[in-house]
Amino acid sequence: MDWTPEIYQARIEDRASRTRHAGGSPSPMEIHAYHAACEGLPENGTALVLGMTPELRAMAAARFQSVVSVDASETAMGMFADWIPVDFRSRERLILGDWNEAAGLLDGGVDVVLGDGIIGNLAGYEASVELLKSLGGLLNPGGRCVMRNVFVPCGFDTVARCFERLLDGFRRDRIDAAEFGFVSRMFGFHSSAYDESAEILDNAVVYRLLGEMRGAGQLDDREWEALERYRFMGRNYFPAERTWRAIIAESGFSEPLTHPGEQRLWAEFYPVQSFAPLT
Repeated sequence: MDWTPEIYQARIEDRASRTRHAGGSPSPMEIHAYHAACEGLPENGTALVLGMTPELRAMAAARFQSVVSVDASETAMGMFADWIPVDFRSRERLILGDWNEAAGLLDGGVDVVLGDGIIGNLAGYEASVELLKSLGGLLNPGGRCVMRNVFVPCGFDTVARCFERLLDGFRRDRIDAAEFGFVSRMFGFHSSAYDESAEILDNAVVYRLLGEMRGAGQLDDREWEALERYRFMGRNYFPAERTWRAIIAESGFSEPLTHPGEQRLWAEFYPVQSFAPLT
């Protein structure tokens, strides 16, 4: 299994305050963007959360009357089940299951589907279309999807995000630890770890190369700690922006609307977006 307890644990900045590291987890500003994207939806409605992202679940439980959170990982569910405020826990129902089977797990339609990094966990184009089509069938009239998904923007300069430049920026305090650690995984080794034809990032290659640098004494403890927060040894589907837009269109949704959030180094390729079924 790619998502181990150690990987989940590394993303926690402070367990007592229920705080996780930015980039891999939505920041307060990004949660504000999610909330803004839900404007106009009924407060007595139902939200479906894909995954156990505690920040999203807490926002949904405060905003909607009913929340259903679905995740296939018992580890994630056990680790983050109690990470939403006590006052709102009665509004949430946790379901251990596959996202594609959500229709059979729910009692009815939902007003919004919320997710963070959802598409990146899928196998590719066809799997993404299949999931989005199934989600579209769950939405009540006027409903929408609100998600953050990594894609490669049109005209994106991957060379400017290569590891050498990111490392130099971190050492000069021009970018912070979250920007350095998170973006290094996503684009630091783009030419070596990213298959442009399949649009797949092989994270095992990224961390093999980083491990070699660490072993050669090229990374200090501070740099290694920032990189280790975002360790993941599986593969991620990170489509080009044009592919992502094609997926949304083929799935029967409108053009995505981007909601401004955290203006950090990942904002361009990991924005909060909403899209609704075409009527």
